[in-house]
Amino acid sequence: MRSHCNMKLKSVILSSLLFTSNTLSAAIIKPINGVIEQVDPVINQLEPRITSQVESIRKHELIDDATAIVTSLPKRLEILNQLQAPAFVEVDVEHGFRAVERQWIMLANEQHQEKLLQIGAQIIVTKQYTSLGLSLVRFVVPTNYDSKAHLQRLLSLDDAALLDRNHIYQAQNGSQQDASTKKLTAMCDWSVKIGMIDSAIDTTHPGFSNTQIKMQSFLANDLVSPDLHGTAVAGVLVGKYEQLMPLLTEATLYSAAVFYQQSDLSQGATLAAIVEALDWLVANEVPVINMSFTGPDNAILAAAINATAAKQVTLVAAAGNEGPAALPLYPAAYQHVIAVTALDSQNRIYRWSNKGNYIDFAALGVNVMTLKAGGDLGRESGTSIAAPRISAAAACLAAKPNASPKNIYQALQQQANDLGEVGKDAVFGHGVID
Repeated sequence: MRSHCNMKLKSVILSSLLFTSNTLSAAIIKPINGVIEQVDPVINQLEPRITSQVESIRKHELIDDATAIVTSLPKRLEILNQLQAPAFVEVDVEHGFRAVERQWIMLANEQHQEKLLQIGAQIIVTKQYTSLGLSLVRFVVPTNYDSKAHLQRLLSLDDAALLDRNHIYQAQNGSQQDASTKKLTAMCDWSVKIGMIDSAIDTTHPGFSNTQIKMQSFLANDLVSPDLHGTAVAGVLVGKYEQLMPLLTEATLYSAAVFYQQSDLSQGATLAAIVEALDWLVANEVPVINMSFTGPDNAILAAAINATAAKQVTLVAAAGNEGPAALPLYPAAYQHVIAVTALDSQNRIYRWSNKGNYIDFAALGVNVMTLKAGGDLGRESGTSIAAPRISAAAACLAAKPNASPKNIYQALQQQANDLGEVGKDAVFGHGVID
């Protein structure tokens, strides 16, 4: 490996000199052999460091390739409930996202529903979300009407109408990254309320023995929510076990379970479940909500987020682990949501963090110690594990008199340590909050 690396470096230097020799006069070029002799000691000095870095990069590439293969989902996936009976089918749809097969949600009146029935659509449910002030109908359409354009023409709707697929949103599971560790300290020690929309939590873990957790599942069709992701997120917020200390020492955590198992390493949540979770959290007057999941822009989700924000709720979301070249992900990219990216203990950006103008703040999200479902401690990486830190900071601010999402955001800006370009940037947002 070393000799190969050594030869590669010499080849690069030699090629560079040969190229230069075609563009400069011979009088100012030293004999190539003499230059190589001068460079040899430098190469020998750098060789171990370069070899180590190459091996580390290759290791991460192999891990990422293996993870991509294992977590990839078939184009059509039948979701089974705890009795192994079919609950629904999820499929690939536009722009590489997923949705419940031929299932749509819209803000509809009786005339719309009549037209849907005329084309053979099946109305699943019409529901009033009292706390959000929304009345939505969920329905399944025949295959030949399974597009937004077809439904807009049928129902005489414009692009601004509240109509969209029942999209699937993904829990943000990050891959590990080599980095030194850093211990989290409590954000505040007074009584606060905080909510999270995630998977279930393993409340039997001894790290939750002295915590106040109020849980509600929004999974239909006898689906069971896995507890790995939710336990890790809740562990950062309120877990206390051995050397792990909570960010919030006196919190009441409202946990809305929306995720079901897609595969051994993937969890999905329907848009319908997320809307129900938001409605429940608003009804319980939870001032801050953590959302460690991502997915597509969706008209119904946007309306639910706007309705939640109008109730003076601060919304925090993981920016996503799709990489720096990825398009914006939602709900993080919505105007009324605080988007959080992840850093390591040296304030270096997590290698798979999304970037973009919608990034608001950065927080520790690499090798973070937290609770592990089943009764142990573990370390997690990704924007999912960074978001709870900003949520905890917001919850502490929300407990102060006359708090509002606007002045909470301003206070977070003042707390942030600017990184990268001066001012808000697409990598670190306003900076890191420790």
